[in-house]
Amino acid sequence: MKNLACLTLAVLCAILLGACAGTTPQTVGGPINPGDKIGDFTVAKGASEGVDLWWRLSCDEESAEKETCQSTLGTKVNVSWGFYADTNTGKDLDTVWSSHTLNMEIGGRPVNLQAFGSIEYAHPMMGKMRYWNVVIVTDKPGEITVHSAGGVEGESSETNLTLVFSRP
Repeated sequence: MKNLACLTLAVLCAILLGACAGTTPQTVGGPINPGDKIGDFTVAKGASEGVDLWWRLSCDEESAEKETCQSTLGTKVNVSWGFYADTNTGKDLDTVWSSHTLNMEIGGRPVNLQAFGSIEYAHPMMGKMRYWNVVIVTDKPGEITVHSAGGVEGESSETNLTLVFSRP
């Protein structure tokens, strides 16, 4: 009986240790932080130069809430929504930014937006726009989905963006 109890305990320990081996926030679904990988994709911060905004890519809008966009391997793509000053109400960019909400998930995992910070781009019609500095890049063909939900000034929106990276 003592041997059976020891054997059972040894098997349970082996199972538990095997289940815990290699467990990191990346593999258990913790929040995404700069530099984290999701499969072959790296989620990082990007500079304002050398980064494409997702809406500038070749995209097929399947519905108001779902788009699939094409990019090439090695291209850095910012996947955040952009916010700009509201000229109708006279609210400047800082006011709009401070009142917006955004929740983002990449590959089903929440993104720690605060860890990425923000970045600004000049839009030819809207002027200065501010984005969360969340960039996806990969050197292997594949696709990844970004879900965003949030709003500003009482208006809300939700999008499911699928990025498809392929060879040029």
